Amino acid sequence: MRPRYAALLIAALAVTPVRAAEPQHAHYFTRVFAPDFVASADDSLPGEKPRPVKIYFKVSDLGPLKVATGKLVVADPFVSTDQQPLAVDIPVGTFPVRLAVLQGAMGRGRVAFARVDISDRPVVRWDAARPVDMHRDAENPGGDWGVSVDSGVAAYFDASAGRAATEAVASDETFFDSWLETGQNAGIREKAAPGAFRLTVDIGPANVVAFDAGWGEGIYAVYAGFDADGRLAALLTDFDILDWSKVTE
Repeated sequence: MRPRYAALLIAALAVTPVRAAEPQHAHYFTRVFAPDFVASADDSLPGEKPRPVKIYFKVSDLGPLKVATGKLVVADPFVSTDQQPLAVDIPVGTFPVRLAVLQGAMGRGRVAFARVDISDRPVVRWDAARPVDMHRDAENPGGDWGVSVDSGVAAYFDASAGRAATEAVASDETFFDSWLETGQNAGIREKAAPGAFRLTVDIGPANVVAFDAGWGEGIYAVYAGFDADGRLAALLTDFDILDWSKVTE
């Protein structure tokens, strides 16, 4: 390819809006939060005979997420409080955060999904959500991104809360100690989730809502859910704890 045309292609990739395909298991993003959800999952290893086990989910309500600026961050709160916010704007206000915590014979107590409900309208489409500084380019033509978790904890927080936390830890390296203690103590009280971490703490004009992330460290996909009118209705982080192709209701 001639250099001139290569440059034009790279420039086009950098500015073309990205819309990733909805994942095949997207219907579970809503379904597992229903009280009547019960399913079967194959817990066999490769080469073994199928071993179906019962699974269901406990929904854990973490309280309201306070959004003060309309810019929401999904990040590891102990590593990336300076993470850039998502490109999708969030209304200013307070919104419930819920966790779908796996129960049954496999992965009991692991957080499968963390969801922020922006409205009560049904989600009809899920798109990949990315931070404002994530772009398509020649090295990443799909614009792939996932929230990176290094401490085993993920969180939702307004950009103003992230700035306040970043400033606080810069002036006091022990600042996060109280967050760790509070989150661990709250997690101990959640009987359906051994080793859980649960934290809702005010900082600056907003707050941080944090929780243990699936199997721990990793990179996890974030999705924005839209209603029939194309308005944002929910945000969801998928912690990839199951092979959903092997789940049947």
